[in-house]
Amino acid sequence: MQKNKEIGELNRKRTDFVANLSHELKTPLTSIKGYTETLRDGAIRDPKRAQEFLRKIELNTERLDLLIYDILDLSRLEAVDTHLNYEEIEIDELLKSLRDQFSLRLEKKKQTLSIDNKIKKLRADRQLLEQALSNLIGNAHRYCPEAAAIEFHGKLQNLEGQSYAQFDILDNGPGIPEKDLPRIFERFYRADKSRNRAFGGTGLGLAIVKHILLSHRGKLSAQNLETGGMKFSLLFPYSPKKTERL
Repeated sequence: MQKNKEIGELNRKRTDFVANLSHELKTPLTSIKGYTETLRDGAIRDPKRAQEFLRKIELNTERLDLLIYDILDLSRLEAVDTHLNYEEIEIDELLKSLRDQFSLRLEKKKQTLSIDNKIKKLRADRQLLEQALSNLIGNAHRYCPEAAAIEFHGKLQNLEGQSYAQFDILDNGPGIPEKDLPRIFERFYRADKSRNRAFGGTGLGLAIVKHILLSHRGKLSAQNLETGGMKFSLLFPYSPKKTERL
């Protein structure tokens, strides 16, 4: 009985995923087709309108590109035989790379990114760790208003007898409605669908972060701050050395 219930739930999730994926792919494709037909029907002879439509085609093409890459990443992470390339990562060097990656985007919105890191090294899959942190910093940048403050904190944590490297990403943005918090790590779940699309989200970023943590046997949580904004916490299993005590 329990097994049949689990199979039914799995099939439901697959059906929902296919339906959501179909919708997410059709939306930009329909826009691209519409703007292309409008250009062919005569708008191309109006330079101003033509440039506007070409830009919209470009934006929808970029959205499709992001969506396809996110789908491939998620499929790879969900595979049972996912292989992690563990290596010793210099966390300060990784954070410098992330700061450089976001510097122009943050500057454009007059946002700040402060870093307080006490973890020197961590054995993990570097590409996946960077992707998880990049997704969360990118979300904070994307959904927070101008002049928002984004914070990164790295520290060693002991939880239920297990040592973890804990990375917290905080912001002072609008936060997420409490009723939506339990579902934000689901594929394609959006607390505000129109707002998400307007800001360029694919609806898969947080699902990817969740699976990166699961593949490392880590933990992930999200909460609204009393002062406003969000806090995401990523906990990666950590084996402390003698020079780094909790």
